[in-house]
Amino acid sequence: MMGRISKQESANQLRLERKILDRYDLLILKRNLCNGCGICAEVCPKGSVNMKPAVIENRRLSHLPTVDIDAKTCILCGVCAVFCPLGALEAWVNDEKTAMFVKNEAIPQMVKTIEVAQEMCKPDCGVECEKSCPREAIKVAVQRENDQVQKILSVQVDKDLCFYCKVCEYACPYGAISVDKFLEGSVAIETEKCPKDCQVCVDICPSKAIAVTGKGKVELSQEFCVYCKACQNVCPEEAIHVTVDRVSHTPITSAFWITLLEKFASYQVATKELAAKSRTKQGSIIKSLM
Repeated sequence: MMGRISKQESANQLRLERKILDRYDLLILKRNLCNGCGICAEVCPKGSVNMKPAVIENRRLSHLPTVDIDAKTCILCGVCAVFCPLGALEAWVNDEKTAMFVKNEAIPQMVKTIEVAQEMCKPDCGVECEKSCPREAIKVAVQRENDQVQKILSVQVDKDLCFYCKVCEYACPYGAISVDKFLEGSVAIETEKCPKDCQVCVDICPSKAIAVTGKGKVELSQEFCVYCKACQNVCPEEAIHVTVDRVSHTPITSAFWITLLEKFASYQVATKELAAKSRTKQGSIIKSLM
């Protein structure tokens, strides 16, 4: 008996929660951080995540796709929160921000990092990291004198807002920021299919990695792409194709994870992971025999 899941909704948030004896499970969707990319629906093992399509008017995005979660079928496993590239979903078990399936070792935790070497910061940097961040996740405290920055006092990153797009890394003139994404891949855009003046993909991209040039051509700065697939899913001409080649995560031995990885990324990615596991297992056996 899993226990009944209650659901509360507001304009900015959706909450699913369940209490069983001394255990409390919670799933939160922060709508202000969600761009409706659809990864949560793609990876949900129960098919509990439903997507309301985007609204497109005059070849511009009028309304983002909307996520809904069926409380009758959801099991609060937290897979959606683990994969959410924008941090719009949070899973909690009691007072710990983690997914039930991570605690049960059915899936790994994603590995994504941002590091700031503050000793490399210089007062003439123009605080470009703070200015460039698409989420306003970076706050720089400075010491000023006569309206001029004399010293960088601190650089703080709100990791609940950061989605590791690397924009700040490239903006920093002194190379003081290092970002590692948990998803890597490739994006192909068939620009010959793009209707004139269409900017739907530009509107939905969270890191502004897609832009339209002065000649009206769609271009992608792939270094800033977070591979959320939102552009692919919303493109009215199906002209964008996103491929995930690598998922960076903590060690895992679960067969369920391999199945999930094949579904989310590709058969090739899952095969590589199986091969890596096999080599690790063989190494352990050989070591035990020595």
